[in-house]
Amino acid sequence: MREVKIRASREYNVYINSGGDNIGPILERHKVKRIFIITDENVFDLHKSFIDKLGNRTIGIKVIKPGEESKSVDLILDIYRELIKCNADRKTAIAAIGGGVVGDVSGFAASTFMRGLNVIHIPTTLLAQCDSSIGGKTGFNFMNIKNIIGTFYQPLLVYIDVHFLKTLSDREYISGLAEVIKYGFACDKNLFHYVEENKLGIKEREMDKLFHIVNQCVKIKGELIEKDEYDHGLRQVLNFGHTIGHGIESINKFRLSHGEAVAVGMNLEAYMAFRMGYISEIEYKRLANIIKYFGLPTAVEGINIDELLQFMSKDKKKISDGIKFSLPETIGSAIILKEIKQNIIKESILEAIRRQL
Repeated sequence: MREVKIRASREYNVYINSGGDNIGPILERHKVKRIFIITDENVFDLHKSFIDKLGNRTIGIKVIKPGEESKSVDLILDIYRELIKCNADRKTAIAAIGGGVVGDVSGFAASTFMRGLNVIHIPTTLLAQCDSSIGGKTGFNFMNIKNIIGTFYQPLLVYIDVHFLKTLSDREYISGLAEVIKYGFACDKNLFHYVEENKLGIKEREMDKLFHIVNQCVKIKGELIEKDEYDHGLRQVLNFGHTIGHGIESINKFRLSHGEAVAVGMNLEAYMAFRMGYISEIEYKRLANIIKYFGLPTAVEGINIDELLQFMSKDKKKISDGIKFSLPETIGSAIILKEIKQNIIKESILEAIRRQL
């Protein structure tokens, strides 16, 4: 097991495990006595034996429906009601066992109930292990706008076991690889090269490969958080693929998974970077090829560009009359462009889609 220390306003450890029964001793180490569990129906069915290991610490459990549609104010209010019924107090920790949706709503509930409970993230998806469980972002969707309401709230700890990834559906597993590709292309050329060179082993879920990519993504994100916890500058490079991706999720009413939408977003935003002279055509094609290799989409057929731009203009990354993008300038490095005009965005997206479909 490896430990990665995240240095933020609250320092915490990310424990990265590959099998073995370590959760009990870790909870003892952190003096966790009372836990309220939030998980989803799929995780509850697949990992009930793990949930049972939390034993008599558990004062209650909230099982939610999987999927982005669950991230609503109604669910947050339901969680508050359950916490009150279970007599949760300031010494109760919320344990988020699941993917990004579970982590987002658990973190938000923890950050606001009784002015703050501890939250423990136990991510079971690749996307959550590599990205969303690290860094303290919480939130839910409102008026069909993704994560428009949320907080920054660092956890007590994060416990990752890559063996959870064996139980994911192919679609959910591959969806998580979009975030791994993002980390490599936007932040770390060595990670991107590793994914290219080990793509078969990664696709077949070889544990040593998964342990390596999860560990690298956690370290990269930790370094960014240490320099920019509240997403005002450098950390925004991790928004690569997400400006367009979030818009695509919204106009498709979340029929695409988050990772699928991010894959499309990365392809279209990288094409924009190529068109604007930031990356070469060879670099753009390397990204497009690895996205396609894993079976992720690079475009969406029949997309309404004006509707997409409308949703992007509501995104929390919007400023003045332009939209903020994190675009690659070479493999392993991205820059934050603050005001790309909508006509440039529209022309780039249309041209990229024509090339793909």
